[in-house]
Amino acid sequence: MNETEIRRRLREAVGDARYPQDVSSRIEVELKQLRKGQPHPRALGLVAAVIAVAIVAALLAPRLLSQNAIRPQTQTTAGSQIPDQDLAAAHLANLSNLVTPMQLSAQSGNQRITVLGAYADPARTVLFFRVSPDSGFPILASVNDAYGFLNSSSSEERGVPGDYIFVLDAGPRPGDDGLAHLKVMVSSSWSFSIALAVQPSQNLGAVPARLSLGSWNVTLEVVEATPSVIHVQALIQGASPDEVGLNFATLLDPSGHGVPQVVGSQGVTVPKQQLNSSTYKSTRVNDQWARPSGTGTYQLHLRGNGADVVSRLDIPAEAATGKLQGGGGLQPTDYPPAQESLTLQGSLTTSVTTGRPSQCGAGTGPDGTVFAFAAYFQAAETWYWLDFGTDPRMQQYSGPGTYKVPASLYTVGPGGPGQVLYEGTVQLTVTSDRRPDASGSVQGTLTGLEVIAPESQVTISGTWTCTWTPELGPG
Repeated sequence: MNETEIRRRLREAVGDARYPQDVSSRIEVELKQLRKGQPHPRALGLVAAVIAVAIVAALLAPRLLSQNAIRPQTQTTAGSQIPDQDLAAAHLANLSNLVTPMQLSAQSGNQRITVLGAYADPARTVLFFRVSPDSGFPILASVNDAYGFLNSSSSEERGVPGDYIFVLDAGPRPGDDGLAHLKVMVSSSWSFSIALAVQPSQNLGAVPARLSLGSWNVTLEVVEATPSVIHVQALIQGASPDEVGLNFATLLDPSGHGVPQVVGSQGVTVPKQQLNSSTYKSTRVNDQWARPSGTGTYQLHLRGNGADVVSRLDIPAEAATGKLQGGGGLQPTDYPPAQESLTLQGSLTTSVTTGRPSQCGAGTGPDGTVFAFAAYFQAAETWYWLDFGTDPRMQQYSGPGTYKVPASLYTVGPGGPGQVLYEGTVQLTVTSDRRPDASGSVQGTLTGLEVIAPESQVTISGTWTCTWTPELGPG
């Protein structure tokens, strides 16, 4: 077989791949060395064979390696309309304008998966997939945002033939640019990168933050209306998930009929390796109901341990539209600015030089004396609400000094704080609490909630100031 025949057969096998640029020079060097040493004919044949194998390997390697690589996405613009049946399956039938259309495709073998669009709010993340040929629902390996893995329950729904909807029961966290940056891995073979706006939520603040069901101590961490759902998240101390059960929370409309529930989940608040007789009695509940289309006064029933607590929820008629307006409550910019010098590092990194305090100072209530500070601040295009203050159950406030206090960091929606992202215990130093001005410092680390990402943390340090008014009491 001569050289021309070899070249022809190689082209038929692998196509018109180019030789590596240095192949000719490498061959020339090898032949010059052979001429100088006048090797045995068999040695010459061996070297020629090695060179031939190297050429074939150089031609074939990129093709062979690409067969097992994770397929990156490509983007097209045609056919971005999401079918109505898909939107209805995701409880987004009337919110198509809030779904971000996209055509991100990835190919592996003969299988193509396309992300048709996505939606996110503080309670949920929705991904619309099209599989061609249709081989059933794709297995999602993971969904991460810029701060880490989104750890929550999830569900899958079918749309039109070939379309599948994946719903994660947690919202992603916006980055410094105001967008959530998602990394989605499907069946370890398809990967997608998605930049997505997170629709704001509206706090439904008429519900008490803390209540008791017999011996259970319940903290309502989130009671909010997103464009798509009514979302309640509660921390229950003193009860295991089995004791809490699936009927902990129900929502009744003004006529007394139950609102359809789309999510009802509960789980322990620590990793499994940290479970013991004490931590097993700490349960976080995540309940979501399809958001009603009309306005009205609804009733939230919390049941358990032989007790039943009913709270009134006034749900506005219109869904949030992505701007901090409406909702009937004060906005962050309605509060006067105050000079701050706070540094946040970790999952959220920013420096706060100006805050908008909404709580400030000391006061006495039925549970004792407290000191509270809370302020809105903006990082890039996103508003947050930072809240810390003494808890009479832990320690009574007795004047300027240093206290260990609970602290929380929230997203902000129309009407006020929305979903709590991080919680922890910080060291609060009150330097001055004389009205009208108060000041001090804070130091501590907040940890992401279970439904957000328990491995993520935010460290807070620095000084704060606020000015007391009758509207900005200790909460």
